[in-house]
Amino acid sequence: MNLLIKLPENVNPEGIIFSIPYNLDRKLHKVNGFCVCTQDELIIYEDGEEKSRASLSEVDEIKCEQLIGCSMLTAWKDGESRCLCAFTQEHFLEYAELAKILEHYKRTGTIEGGRDDEVIRCPKCGLPLDGGASCPFCAKKGKVFLRMIKRIGKYKWYFIAAVVCTILTELCWLVSPALTRIIVDDYITPANADLKGFLIIAGIMVAVNVIAWVLENVNLRSSFRVALGVGQDLRHDVFEKAQRLSMSSLSKRTAGEMINRISGDAMKLQEFITANGKDAIVKAFSLIILSAILIGINPRLALLVLLPVPIVMFLVCRMYNIMGVRYGRLWRMNTRHSSRLHDILNGIRVVKSYGNEKREIEKYSEASANVAKASTSADIVWYLTCPPAWFIMSIGNFLVLFFGGEMVLGHALSLGELVQYTTYVGMLYGPLDWMIRIPRILADASVSASRVFEILDEKEDVADKRDALSPEIKGNITFDDVYFGYKVYNPVLKGISCEIKQGEMVGIVGHSGVGKSTMINLILRLYDCTQGRILIDGIDIRDISQEALRSQIGVVLQETFLFDGSVLDNIRYAKPDASFEDIVHAAKIANAHDFIVRLPDGYNTRVGDKGYSLSGGERQRVAIARAILHDPKIIILDEATASLDTETEKQIQEALGRLTKGRTTIAIAHRLSTLSGADRLIVLDKGKLAEFGTHDELMRKFGVYYRLVMAQRQTTKMKAPNAG
Repeated sequence: MNLLIKLPENVNPEGIIFSIPYNLDRKLHKVNGFCVCTQDELIIYEDGEEKSRASLSEVDEIKCEQLIGCSMLTAWKDGESRCLCAFTQEHFLEYAELAKILEHYKRTGTIEGGRDDEVIRCPKCGLPLDGGASCPFCAKKGKVFLRMIKRIGKYKWYFIAAVVCTILTELCWLVSPALTRIIVDDYITPANADLKGFLIIAGIMVAVNVIAWVLENVNLRSSFRVALGVGQDLRHDVFEKAQRLSMSSLSKRTAGEMINRISGDAMKLQEFITANGKDAIVKAFSLIILSAILIGINPRLALLVLLPVPIVMFLVCRMYNIMGVRYGRLWRMNTRHSSRLHDILNGIRVVKSYGNEKREIEKYSEASANVAKASTSADIVWYLTCPPAWFIMSIGNFLVLFFGGEMVLGHALSLGELVQYTTYVGMLYGPLDWMIRIPRILADASVSASRVFEILDEKEDVADKRDALSPEIKGNITFDDVYFGYKVYNPVLKGISCEIKQGEMVGIVGHSGVGKSTMINLILRLYDCTQGRILIDGIDIRDISQEALRSQIGVVLQETFLFDGSVLDNIRYAKPDASFEDIVHAAKIANAHDFIVRLPDGYNTRVGDKGYSLSGGERQRVAIARAILHDPKIIILDEATASLDTETEKQIQEALGRLTKGRTTIAIAHRLSTLSGADRLIVLDKGKLAEFGTHDELMRKFGVYYRLVMAQRQTTKMKAPNAG
């Protein structure tokens, strides 16, 4: 949401952080106004003139209040409010966001946010960055491509072998035109040719070709080894970094986009490094050698050949940015296509359930058509530019043939020398043709490089300290004045302070959206709290390594995820070195063994994509078995028995009872009856800890928990007659 709207020319205060228009005065008449926020105050302008100021340090709170037909921004001091500006509902969201940002500022002294949904553009060229840290077209290409070339270091001997073999192959081909000149001048043109000498020269040509073939074979093998190694390393590094990124970073990108970066972009860089990295060296070497040979044989003809080259180079440089913009658009269309395909295949059961196959086919066809259009746009520019550049460059060849032919007729040049010269000219066009094609190659590679390196360079929001601890967890958990918001200035949890003792079962209850799941996400350290701290056994969890922390916490969620493998593999996922006996023991404790042995292949039965070949209750019991095998010190249950029939729920409750015995347990449930066995209950309301105590204590308070219980009992009574 963009909270920095351009001000009129006559309104220009210093230190502007936010500026939002408003359109009503205090009497609700139409006006043209702006609310401007600086580091110290809010300044209200109306029709270009300053109307009022409010010092942020002198007010207690800034609120956005929604009224009937309009809303207003108010400043509160000592329980009294003052209207700063009024506006119609179209501006409500902007002012509500501003009020949250200023509330965060009053609490922490820092201003954050305000442009989360704005399209971030490159300050130099104005093109959208599409989530990248830098513009792939304006960034220094040398550094980007040098960084890619450095990845060859691990395979430098294979790369050097490929380069040396390619250069030697080029040198072999340089010998052929000289031999051709000898054959033409000494054995074809004269009437009394020496057959023996001709056969010797022909034998040398065959030997040169055989040597070139052997060198090319070594080159291809070495290049293939580098290609496989570099590609594998790139994909591994990007995937490994993606695993270390926080949930906050990953949630900004779709699964299709991540697949595109790990697979498609890494493959493009692999091809660029192995093919063009080597070609850049070889083509530059060939260009220098061939130019020197042409100048050495005949400087005047060489000038005719090289005269068009500067013009072509100018066109090449101009073409790069044009191609870059189009390949950037093609990357975006490819990413959306991958995301669309991933979503459709992932939700295929929902698609079929609602009979929406035709609609999804149309959506996919549209995404595919957009890729085709973007690709066509890039190719059209290329094919409109390449032939003229090639024609301009080939003018030199026509000039050589014309003036060289005159020199042969004037006996200033032999026919063999002309054939040799034109052959070398033809060979020179190989490196020049590569240089014409390089803008297309570089543009495509630079876009992929920026996306890959953006992932590799991204700062980890949740990172281990260098001296992170790996303690043996007992299970005491303390929330100490914890604030957290997915947007820093808009906290979901506000000042949570409580203590959960070792071996205690604590339930977390409250209305939807109050922060129940957020609390367990913070315990798992999927996110770091923005203020305050969480302690486990007196140690700040930010001082504990993530591996040590999560290896001692077990989680059973409502939406159980099973991998596409066997039942055995899914249970063993928690402990890869577990024996079959341990897995069976865990399954029995989870009430899963009986149904597993009835499956077609028992423990080796494949569960299918996300485990959909099993029922919801069966998947849940497999997940509980996995958690039992994990043998954690802390158990987290997030709606673990929701949406199940009574008999299945009973079996799972029994399994959970065995799982949680002697362990610190934190359970979330909307059905409060399922938390009847909890030692204490945390009651959240509007992101704050409203109540904390046993069921009986909270019922006697007649507070938030009491109202939740009464509301659920009333709902149960209303459902009972219908059920009958």
